[in-house]
Amino acid sequence: MASLTCIIEPDELLGLSALVDLDTAANVGNPGTGTDAEAVSKAKVLMRAALASKLEEAGLPWAPSAEAAKKRAAEVAEPASGMRKLMRNENARKGAVYVVAAALLVGIWGGYVRQWQWTGFQKNGQLWDWLDLLLLPVVLGTIPLWIQAKKYIGKGRRVIYAVLIVAWTGFVIAGYLIPLKWTGFHEQKLWNWLVLLVLPAAVATAMTLFDMSAREPKIRLHPYQKAIIAALAVGWIVTVIGGYALHWTWTGYAGNTLWDWLSMLLPLVFPIILLSPLLKWVSGNAAGRASTAQEAALARATTAAGPTSR
Repeated sequence: MASLTCIIEPDELLGLSALVDLDTAANVGNPGTGTDAEAVSKAKVLMRAALASKLEEAGLPWAPSAEAAKKRAAEVAEPASGMRKLMRNENARKGAVYVVAAALLVGIWGGYVRQWQWTGFQKNGQLWDWLDLLLLPVVLGTIPLWIQAKKYIGKGRRVIYAVLIVAWTGFVIAGYLIPLKWTGFHEQKLWNWLVLLVLPAAVATAMTLFDMSAREPKIRLHPYQKAIIAALAVGWIVTVIGGYALHWTWTGYAGNTLWDWLSMLLPLVFPIILLSPLLKWVSGNAAGRASTAQEAALARATTAAGPTSR
């Protein structure tokens, strides 16, 4: 196999040197063989990790043979199906979105203005009904992305989100105090809000707190997240005591049995407590075995390559 020489640019060298310094500081007492050797070793590790990740995305194992690469290239070059072509076409996707939006607007107009009974919109004419319909899709499409990519969200956009949250909170309070009957809020107890919010919260939790690609999926919580969860838990316990012992009617807890509570809370408890061990058991720890196999293949490739100069 022909050798390949890579030239490291000054900015890349600075980045490697920084990583070497950090590794040295983190492994005091384990001196390396010199800055240059450590930089070369770090560059090789980073390059192999990046290559292994890209090869996995392409459906190839680490260090694939020429035959395997050609076979995979032939599969990729095969003519795409009609549906695949449609999904890859940006104009087609935009057109589909416009068509769906226009159809929805027509349906809303026909249901509320023209009294089209088959739409069912007249029976669901309050804002609460639309929250019940749209909250889960909106949460799925926004909150996990906001949390996972929060460092890329600018300060101005975060301020806008904060203002919207505060405005929405004030709007909900107004819906109860005025009351705004068209919102449907005045008819809802705390129990109804819990039923509405638990499933979206459970889905968002499962998508954002777990790294299922890791060998051992773990919940990753920052201190402020722990504080928020603790405050919510304390507040919830207070409302439970007030609802059942002090007969706070606004909680709506009265009449709900243990079965009702399990039906509501199990979707939230499941991803937080039971999902990780259950997935590990059902899959036979497939994620752990795959990670071990990938590390072993990477180690073999590194050993086979031996020391090279760059």
